[in-house]
Amino acid sequence: MHKLSIPFLIFFVFFLSFCSYKNDENNIQNRLAIIGTWHWQKSIGGITGNEIITPTSTGVNKKLIFGSNKKVTIFTNDAETGQYNYTIKKGNSIFDNKQHYLLTFNEMSYVIQNLDDKNLSIQDNFTEGYVLTYIK
Repeated sequence: MHKLSIPFLIFFVFFLSFCSYKNDENNIQNRLAIIGTWHWQKSIGGITGNEIITPTSTGVNKKLIFGSNKKVTIFTNDAETGQYNYTIKKGNSIFDNKQHYLLTFNEMSYVIQNLDDKNLSIQDNFTEGYVLTYIK
């Protein structure tokens, strides 16, 4: 009986290590994908959930520059308006109370809906917030 349990234990430890590695790998990919300059395209949400705000409708151009040093610099109409530390880590969304990757900076938390080499969509992690869309 002990012969069966030792291989099972080794397999179980290997499986847990593999799962942990895959989670770390995904987290590293998200951290690397966010590095660069992001230009705000639109925000959808608000009290009605249907309000659409764009640079054209507001006359405001926003740009986020995420560095590999875990700092984000925010520009509004080409003027620097802030620099903050940022983190990407798993956390609960208020919308479904499930684990998602959360982007946090400037005392705000956003649920990452989409992040790849060219697109970033983040959702305010509070009610009546917005989904903000950026492109590289």
